[in-house]
Amino acid sequence: MNTLLLTYAVFAVAVASPGPATLAIMSTSATLGRASGIKLALGIVTGSVFWGVLAGFGLAAVLLQFGWALLALKIVGGAYLLWLAFKALRSAATPDSRLKPAKIRRGSFYRQGLLLHLTNPKPALAWPALIAIGVGADAPIAYMATLVLGCSLIAATIFFSYVMLFSTPSMMAGYKRLRRNIDGVVAALFGFAGVKLLTSSV
Repeated sequence: MNTLLLTYAVFAVAVASPGPATLAIMSTSATLGRASGIKLALGIVTGSVFWGVLAGFGLAAVLLQFGWALLALKIVGGAYLLWLAFKALRSAATPDSRLKPAKIRRGSFYRQGLLLHLTNPKPALAWPALIAIGVGADAPIAYMATLVLGCSLIAATIFFSYVMLFSTPSMMAGYKRLRRNIDGVVAALFGFAGVKLLTSSV
């Protein structure tokens, strides 16, 4: 049980730390409100569950053995982050008077969150390491399922907490006042993450 709690603690710190997923949740919630932020967070959590199940059943280890597959994932993920950086930069360069309301399509934010996490090789690398910490060689499937389910609930709790915090009226008003500056920072961070992902070794 101590090993399981340690795994949960490590996972919680990793999920709560700044990264593309948390950044996207914060900016979306502060810009478009709680409903959009929740959809985005649900997509990201679904992606996390996907990688967790793959790692739990050893399929992620198989993926990592094929360098071309991981390289392709890095290229797609890096390109997607750079595209998000471009969108944020374009928003930062647009005055409020010329900013068009965002077109919110049903399910689009869920797909964006899912794509953001599925194209990120970090979970593909982190989940097997996490499984190695919390699961012994003779661990039963029920224990594995408890680990993946617990981590998924932790991710959902943290992400939804970010949604609730950044979708409050005060946060949304503050974001509106500083929108162009914040979008500029978001663009820089997404751009840095995308370049780092594309230039990092497999």
